[in-house]
Amino acid sequence: MMKHFYLFFTLLCFSATFSAQTSTNVTFSVDMNGETVSPDGVHIAGGFQGWDPVATELTDDDMDGIYTFSLDVVGPALLEFKFINGNSWDFVEDVPGACQVEVSGNDNRFLFVTGVDDAVEHSVCYESCAACGVSTVRFRVDMSQETVSALGIHVAGGFQGWDPSTTELYDVDGDMIYETIQSFIPDSTQSIVFKFVNGNSWLDPNENLSGSDCEDGNGNRLLPLDGENVIMSVAGTTTPVCYNSCGSCVSPTSVTFRVDMTTQAAVSENGVHLAGNFQGWSPGSTPLNDTDGDGIWEVVLEMAPGNYEFKFINGNDWGGNGVGNIDNENPAGDCIANGNRTIEVGEEAMLYEACYNNCPGVECMPDPDAAEITFRVNMADEETSLDGVYIIGSFTSPAWQSGALALSDTDGDDVWEITTVVSGAAEVFYKFTNGDPFPGGEADYTVEESGSVMGADSVEVTFESEGCGVPNGFGAFNRLHTRSGEAEILDVVCYNSCSDCGADGISTVTGVDFKIFPNPADNNVMVSVNNQLNSADITITDSRGRIVYEISDSDLSGLVNINISDLSPGIYQITLLSSDNLSSVKRLVIQ
Repeated sequence: MMKHFYLFFTLLCFSATFSAQTSTNVTFSVDMNGETVSPDGVHIAGGFQGWDPVATELTDDDMDGIYTFSLDVVGPALLEFKFINGNSWDFVEDVPGACQVEVSGNDNRFLFVTGVDDAVEHSVCYESCAACGVSTVRFRVDMSQETVSALGIHVAGGFQGWDPSTTELYDVDGDMIYETIQSFIPDSTQSIVFKFVNGNSWLDPNENLSGSDCEDGNGNRLLPLDGENVIMSVAGTTTPVCYNSCGSCVSPTSVTFRVDMTTQAAVSENGVHLAGNFQGWSPGSTPLNDTDGDGIWEVVLEMAPGNYEFKFINGNDWGGNGVGNIDNENPAGDCIANGNRTIEVGEEAMLYEACYNNCPGVECMPDPDAAEITFRVNMADEETSLDGVYIIGSFTSPAWQSGALALSDTDGDDVWEITTVVSGAAEVFYKFTNGDPFPGGEADYTVEESGSVMGADSVEVTFESEGCGVPNGFGAFNRLHTRSGEAEILDVVCYNSCSDCGADGISTVTGVDFKIFPNPADNNVMVSVNNQLNSADITITDSRGRIVYEISDSDLSGLVNINISDLSPGIYQITLLSSDNLSSVKRLVIQ
């Protein structure tokens, strides 16, 4: 049975035919029937609205599980965006490579609006390239060694009736890589047969791959369908194929990766591996070797020129998971972007050499001695989970969620802490969680610190900008501590902050004992006073000290409900002042 293909989305080029800009109504639709929808709603963020994860909510008026949002766009225009199951970057979708702007780079969704049509609808399943139950192939061909026909580049195959004129590929960014994305309903077929045409008829030049490794026996291309979202590439890479070839147009560069493991306490019985965006981030697919036993491991790879990210792994799985595995590195320094090493591959053979967990050129130093570290977090501004407070990180065993350690608050002062022996790398990456991050053996990412809040005038304040952390590569931030190898007691920090609650100018005087909830809040916040007070003045000030809400002689006999729906997202302080001049201040985060 043939597969039934449907046009899902086509990369379109700018053309001289667009002589005047026209407005197109664009409707974004995302099917959430396979997801647990956040109580904060489903949102879209993109360049057309300032990449704000809160501002643009999709709606599901007919309750069919499909959420929509429409806007008018003046075309031609290239839109980049992502869907969010919630209202923060912590809950942004993972966009499959088959429908990213760049297969190994910019991971946003994209839609090109030509301006020709009055209305366009972009409909997908959440975290997929097409409608739910529909699969996608991203066809790509490098035409840099060809004279491209004025009639365009097309693909013809059994999936579309072998018509050389109906399925055109486009080069939007002028890099000579022509692409189109096609979607289909899967059936029993495990591969598709097709060829590229330099023109739009069988009289024009078309590929003949007879005798090659990627042909079907008749000179046509044969592409196995081994996933829901397939990217057509040179086997084992993310590089597009060259026209009329199974390989790439660019001669690959020989790159030697070499890592010094002599500073590590032990090397995994599973060996040392390399994982990066050039091989699908597979932690066990690219082994290094140490044939002479000198503790320096290496591998030589053939790579197309370009910019890449990667990590070394002491074992063959992430985070030390699996028998015999130890960890993956989390280096810090100028060689790091998004938490990963970076490398720029040119046309000349090159060597990348570094110590494990260090940047190239940094002297190999043994890890500090194992020593106790006391981690402390102030939960005074949080509604602490009944499941308790935990710490997760690169130092736990296993690393991160599955190795979470429980903190305790024995004196009831809302400062939770744990003392544990930490060994291995000097750089310790970690974060606190308000609740169990691994309930029932499944990771729960919603309970952990994001390392990001909105400050004054909607300016993002992060662990990185405040100097206590680094990006984790997934849109959030990890805390970072460089350990000394001696026993250490770390400063108390407020949950999701680099400083203690009140240490950033927000006092926490306890003359008036009160609580606020929920915190963070959006439309309303409740104030509950434990002291025997009949009334007090309540004020809310923003991070610049400006009063944005105040009420005098508020009745404190019960809960006080404050409407904050008109306040912008950010960090505020809420102050209670009694008639005898006792006051207390708490931090309030408005989403």
